[in-house]
Amino acid sequence: MHREQSFIVRILTTTIWGGVLSMMPATGEPPSRKEGGDAEALVYSGLADLTVLRDKVTYQYALLITGERQRVFIEKPGSPPLQIDRMYRLHAGSRKRDFVYQALGRVIGPEQSSRSFDFQYWAELLKCSGTYKTRVGPAALRGYEVKPEDMSAKKFIEKSGAGAAVFDPFDDLVLHVMFWMNPERQSGWIEKVFLNASELKSAEEITQGDIRSKWRWKHHSLDFEIEMIQSKAFDYMPTHVKYTSKIPNMPGLFSETTIQWKKHQTHGLLPHVVKGIAGQPFGPVQEHHHVVFDWRLGKELKNDFFDCNAEDFRLQFSPLFDFYFDTHEKPGGLVTGTPWELPEELSDQAESSQAESRKP
Repeated sequence: MHREQSFIVRILTTTIWGGVLSMMPATGEPPSRKEGGDAEALVYSGLADLTVLRDKVTYQYALLITGERQRVFIEKPGSPPLQIDRMYRLHAGSRKRDFVYQALGRVIGPEQSSRSFDFQYWAELLKCSGTYKTRVGPAALRGYEVKPEDMSAKKFIEKSGAGAAVFDPFDDLVLHVMFWMNPERQSGWIEKVFLNASELKSAEEITQGDIRSKWRWKHHSLDFEIEMIQSKAFDYMPTHVKYTSKIPNMPGLFSETTIQWKKHQTHGLLPHVVKGIAGQPFGPVQEHHHVVFDWRLGKELKNDFFDCNAEDFRLQFSPLFDFYFDTHEKPGGLVTGTPWELPEELSDQAESSQAESRKP
């Protein structure tokens, strides 16, 4: 990442505490919504519901994200026009056990290495009861590294290179896409950006009862216009978020995200297919992200799933998702896992069924 771009990303970590709780009655429930109610009220109520959903789902969950990051080099002589990174993300959390696990896995092909076959390369971050562990590399050649007592968690994560695993499956939905690969934690940024630091310029009802709102977000050297669509069909959850840069020397720093929602058997609507595109602050480069979320929640997870002492926590996901990871066994060496396959939801055929996806 360019040094100046890195500064822009990190500057957002300045605390802007506050939140949606001030919008809620003492019961902790989001404000009620009346049919045909004020558009501005629906905007804030939908954002409140998103934070409530986030906190409910992440109380105890596991998540497998599968997809691609495509880097498009526009009019850049000597560079390939397109670079595709095939990616997985693993998430697991239990607030009751003070347990958080995040991992980013890349599928490395023969064109990117000296090997003649695909293999997985992982960055893993595990926190359990105050203990931090990380591991970065292919398969499981070595065990997890434990944070020394005399080192801060932030420094330990930076030193290990495991920050690439950090991603928030709710807050990142409404942020600029450049933050999806940012090593800083984004949890709570729905409140920080929309309820504390942004000015709501307008809100109006558009087609099919959806609400379009426009915002201006200024913070230090950042300056964006934000447009958000919240869908009536999906209980006013955001389905489209667009950032337009107003930074004088960075007009290409745009972002656009679309979110498709799917009904879970016990937890209502959840993010399912997410697509994002972002421009870069310097140079003619765009990043396209296309991912599918697969959730396991609450009682779908057995008590022994959150094992702080697992030698390879990735393997806890295999029976849940019927997915197998590259491992390293003795003797024999590398044993490759489930071959890469683009999710059906990201195929060209899925685009033609976009209209059907509006039905919860």
